[in-house]
Amino acid sequence: MSELSAKLAEALPSNSGVQPQWLKELRETGAEQFRTIGLPTRKSEAWKYTGLGTLGQADVRMVSGFTKPGSDESHPLPLVEATLQFKLLDGKLLAQNGDSPAGLTVLPLADALDAGVDGLQDLLQSLPETKTKGAPANGFSALNSATLESGLMIHVANGVDAGKLSLLWSTSQDETPLLFNSRICVMLEKGAKLELLEQFESTGEHANTSNIILQAELGDGAQLQHIRFQQETENAVLITRTEVSQQADSEYAYFGFDLGGGLVRHDLHASLLGSGAKSAINGAYLLDGSRHVDNHTRVDHIAPGGLSDQYFRGVAGGRGRAVFNTAVCVHPGADETEARQSNANILLSARAEIDTKPELEIYADEVVASHGATVGQLDELAVFYLRSRGLGEQEARQMLTTAFCQSVSDKLSDPVLGAVISQRMMDVMPQAE
Repeated sequence: MSELSAKLAEALPSNSGVQPQWLKELRETGAEQFRTIGLPTRKSEAWKYTGLGTLGQADVRMVSGFTKPGSDESHPLPLVEATLQFKLLDGKLLAQNGDSPAGLTVLPLADALDAGVDGLQDLLQSLPETKTKGAPANGFSALNSATLESGLMIHVANGVDAGKLSLLWSTSQDETPLLFNSRICVMLEKGAKLELLEQFESTGEHANTSNIILQAELGDGAQLQHIRFQQETENAVLITRTEVSQQADSEYAYFGFDLGGGLVRHDLHASLLGSGAKSAINGAYLLDGSRHVDNHTRVDHIAPGGLSDQYFRGVAGGRGRAVFNTAVCVHPGADETEARQSNANILLSARAEIDTKPELEIYADEVVASHGATVGQLDELAVFYLRSRGLGEQEARQMLTTAFCQSVSDKLSDPVLGAVISQRMMDVMPQAE
């Protein structure tokens, strides 16, 4: 175990007095797993391209409760207006703007645990490593479970369209880099709809680490559009894990935009458990300097007639490095599945690196599947064409790279949000060297 893992293990909270009993056992299991395996290393196949050296050198201190009262000034302006907006500081609810419409319930996770909300226990215990003895554990997930308390529970009742809900994440400024753990639980009943927008954009030069797990459960015919936008500082570390379970005819649409952060890792897993379920996983990442962004996605088709579409675009300049690993497994009985994977990348520097690896396993019949991954440079003929129309070389290259990534933001159902994110991408687009 690394020195940092040992330090974090020593800082794990005591479970004395934790109620109910199942929560105490879940936290104890997470603590035991973390003390055994610690944080992931390059020896793990899933992490061989993503080291945690930067995190280990930062002398991180794990947060337990608020370190400072905080204020609204510590949060950036929201990308767009939302029906309901929540500001989170160090993973805990700081403020709420707007009133919840009928059928939408949002509670701090600690309050939801005290209230014994129906279905919350089953959702929290649904991670493979918590429900199956001996299942391999992810060190960050184990750490999150061992400290389980901070976060939110979001519930949308049967047939309710809850509109847009925005989460603004921020962390405290401190002399020592901080690490906080948080859990977001989303439960959509039959026919429910929700648009969830997460925005990570701390003010100041924070060098903090955010370790966040989002678990979503979609009932029959439910629809969840999930947008995650991050433009953190070059010293920030963001680790996320997203687990989505989908029942019949449900739809999950994910859009991830990584425009900042020093070390970023996203693990996203969708399980299509009911027939006719659809999953669309999209992302764009822009890197320069020495930033590192790693996306690991997996879709499991369990039931027949499902559709999954993964579409990612990336641009890397400077010494930036991107990792993209996408896997689709069509299980026995998941006949008439359609699965698509597409990852295209542009390198703007000889020192930049992009590692992409699509994976496909099929154990069913009448399956339509495709996958493709490319890493290349800008089309010089296209650059020449734009320059012949009066654009400067830098402007022409910026326009082409922005259009390349804008194919992701153009898929958003909200054109205003799509235009805002497209402009943000243009503003920070890496330059060719």
